[in-house]
Amino acid sequence: MIASKPHPSKLYVETTTLCNLNCEMCVKYADGACIREQSMSMDVFRALAPAFPHLDGLILNGIGEPLLAPHLLEMISLARQTMRPDALISFQSNGMLLTPALAEDLVRAGLDKICLSVDMVGREGVFHGGEDISDTVHAFEYLQDAARKVGRPLSIGVEFVLMRDNAEALPRSLEWAADQGADFGLVTHMLPYAEDMADQELFNPNTDRSMLEFERWRQEAEDLGMNLSAYFGTSWKFRKTNEDLRLMRFVNERRMEAFSRDIPIHIVSLEEWSTPDKLAEQQWLEALLAEARSVAEARGMDVALPPVAATHERKCDFMEQGVVHITPTGDARPCYFLWHEYSCFMDKGLKKVSPVTFGNVTEDSILDIWNSEDYVAFRTEALRYDFPYCSNCSVVPCSDVTGAMGVFQQDCYGLNIPCGHCHWCMGGLRCLL
Repeated sequence: MIASKPHPSKLYVETTTLCNLNCEMCVKYADGACIREQSMSMDVFRALAPAFPHLDGLILNGIGEPLLAPHLLEMISLARQTMRPDALISFQSNGMLLTPALAEDLVRAGLDKICLSVDMVGREGVFHGGEDISDTVHAFEYLQDAARKVGRPLSIGVEFVLMRDNAEALPRSLEWAADQGADFGLVTHMLPYAEDMADQELFNPNTDRSMLEFERWRQEAEDLGMNLSAYFGTSWKFRKTNEDLRLMRFVNERRMEAFSRDIPIHIVSLEEWSTPDKLAEQQWLEALLAEARSVAEARGMDVALPPVAATHERKCDFMEQGVVHITPTGDARPCYFLWHEYSCFMDKGLKKVSPVTFGNVTEDSILDIWNSEDYVAFRTEALRYDFPYCSNCSVVPCSDVTGAMGVFQQDCYGLNIPCGHCHWCMGGLRCLL
C-alpha cells in the first residue's frame, strides 16, 4: 500500500523563498501570507540524506527562485552522489538569472530536469506573472549548450499558468517553447490569492459528472414542460402553486438519486456554470486546450493539460507519488496546498490555509517522520478519497473548510484531513513532479 511505504519516493525541497520577480499572482503577496524570506542551510539539507537513496525524484523549488539559493549547486551535487542514476533532480525557475557558466555548473552537478515559467508569449515579449522575461530565450540556449558541453542529458520544459487574460496565448506559447528546444510543457489553472484575481480563474469547480447530470435534468425538465431555472425562486415562495410543487419534487427526487450514485450537486453553482455564456466559455477553453495539445504533438513535445472542469475521480499526486514537502527550516509537510500559511479565494469566499507539519528534519530523521503514526494515518485517510466534494456542496464556503473559525479540525464527514476543498485533488492545479 502506498501510504505504508517505508520511505518517501519524492522530496519537494524549498531551497529558498527569495525571488527576483514580483508576480502579481504570487502567494507571497497575498493577504494573510506568512512566508518569511529565507534560504535553506546545508545542515537542513544534509538531514534529508537518509531519504536520497530511495528517491525517484528530488524537486528543489517552492515559492521562491531556486537560482537565488546560495547552496543550490552543493545541494544538487550532494544528492546526486547517493541517489539512484535513474532518479531525477529537478527544479522550476523563471530562468532570468541563468548564465552560461551557471548552466554548465548545474548540469555538471547533476541536474536532470528544469522547468521554465512562461505565462504568455506575444508580440510584446515573453511574460510571467505580469513581468517581462524575454531574456528567458537565452536560458534555453545556455542550458542546451551546457548539456552538450558536459555530455549529460537535460530535460527542459515550460510551465504555463492558465488565466482568462492569457489563455488564448497558450498554443502560441507552446509553439514558441518548442522552437526554443523545450521537450515538455506543464499547464495548470491558477489559484487566486485575492478576490480581485478571482475573475481570472477559468476552472469549473463542478465535477464533470455533476455537469452532465445537471444537463440531463435540464433536458428532462424541458421535455416535461418545466423550467429548471425557476427552481431557485420557487423554493423560497411561501405559497407554492401545484406547478411549483411539481418542480420541487422533480429536483429533490433527482438530487437524492444523484447522491445515491455519489454525484455531488450544488444547484446554484451548476446553474451558474450552465448559462449560455459560461458554456460557450468552457467550449472555447476546450478548443484552446485541444489546439495546444495538437501543437505539442506536432512538435514532439510532451504536455500535461488540466481539465476544464473538476474531475469526479479524485487523485492527489502528492499522496499517490509519496511526496514530502520540506520548508527552508526543515518542517516536513504533506503537500503543496498545506506547505505554507496563506489565504486564497475559492468558491467566492476567502479561505485561510494553515500548514500541516509532521516534524522537523533537524530534530527527527526524515524516515522516522515519514513513518510516524500521524503521518501514516494522514496519508491513509487521504488515499481513501472518502472526503466530501466541498466545492460541489450547497453550503460552500462553510466555516469547516475556510479557516474562518481557526485551524481546520474536521470536515462535515468527521474527517480530520482538509482535502475536500482542494483543487489539486480535482485536477485543476498541477505541479512539477
